[in-house]
Amino acid sequence: MIYTDWIYWLFVLVAVVTYHIMPHRIRPWVLFAAGVTFYYYYAGSYLFLLLAEVVIAILIVKAAAKWSKRWIYPAAIIGVILVLGYFKYTNMLLDTLNDLFAFMQQPFFPKAEQIVLPLGISYFTFELIHYLVERKRGNLPEHRPEGLLSFIFFFPTMVAGPIKQFQVFYPQIKAKFHIDHILIGITRIGFGMFKKLVLAGTIDLLAQPVYSKAGIAGADTGTLWISLIAYTFVIYFDFSGYSDIAIGTARLFGIVIPENFRFPYLARSIAEFWNRWHISLGSWLTRYVYFPLGGSRVPAPRVYLNLMATMTVSGLWHGAAWNFVVWGMFHGVMLCIHRFHVKQIKPKLKPVPNWLKPGTTVIAILITFFGVTISRVFFILPIVDGWDLMLRLLGLR
Repeated sequence: MIYTDWIYWLFVLVAVVTYHIMPHRIRPWVLFAAGVTFYYYYAGSYLFLLLAEVVIAILIVKAAAKWSKRWIYPAAIIGVILVLGYFKYTNMLLDTLNDLFAFMQQPFFPKAEQIVLPLGISYFTFELIHYLVERKRGNLPEHRPEGLLSFIFFFPTMVAGPIKQFQVFYPQIKAKFHIDHILIGITRIGFGMFKKLVLAGTIDLLAQPVYSKAGIAGADTGTLWISLIAYTFVIYFDFSGYSDIAIGTARLFGIVIPENFRFPYLARSIAEFWNRWHISLGSWLTRYVYFPLGGSRVPAPRVYLNLMATMTVSGLWHGAAWNFVVWGMFHGVMLCIHRFHVKQIKPKLKPVPNWLKPGTTVIAILITFFGVTISRVFFILPIVDGWDLMLRLLGLR
């Protein structure tokens, strides 16, 4: 893991000191140089792929300003998506086609074993799409090319987010620095390391049975529930711990990046859960998938389709396998049920008496937690194995 590598923390120290002793006009270049160094050290030659995409984006912005062609930005966004699709989804596509042609003695489509997913490309792609869309809309402050370079190659968020917004990130490079940033940053990093290494690592011992077919077959229903609930907390402490480390490292530079988690397992509905879980991703999907599809401003059937489409994209983004698609659609169905309840059923119900509200809140939290937890079976396992685990959890097998 990157964060247990002493070289990484030595690198952070050098980068932070260099950044703060440089004049403001040089600081974007310091962030860019640090990001390039970081990415090349951990991902090698894939750096040149990311550099090529960003340089092309810069040229496209200049061309669009000169030619005023409406198709330039959409073409650029499609190109960025196609690059992600090639590296992330080619093998998934070939595997699916091979399954369809399984009656043949030899696979009809050879699997492209040589395709390796570049480190952090999913986050890179979403931030670059954000930049291109907002640039097209005219929502970004004026800046030189190093502004985009420093934004995309800001190393604390390159591996796994949080997903930033350029118009929030870039002005902070010129902001006055306060020593509080260092104190907050170090505290946040320590808290994140504790969650990731101690809490997630310890609880993971209880989650082992649900990680494999053999483990599932050898466990009783109670053990499987304990294991799945443990995994639900493992993924929270692991991912939120990473986000804390990224947020804390960014604060060392005097830069505040988005929060990613806000006690998600205390959510009273699945909609509230997605306002508390992986917040930067949910915000991105809302702005660039859900709203362009029409959001909630269209007739009810379309709203439900929009929710399903958005969460299907979320599933595909999380992983290049059909079980992630099922996981995303599972959440889409839960969001549709919640919306139907809020719009069609709740208005017809009598108000809950004040003395009952604490109890109903607890019940709502437990129901939401149950839905989120049971959906994890498709996040961990292939569809068939996940379905088998779900049936065992429900006592049906």
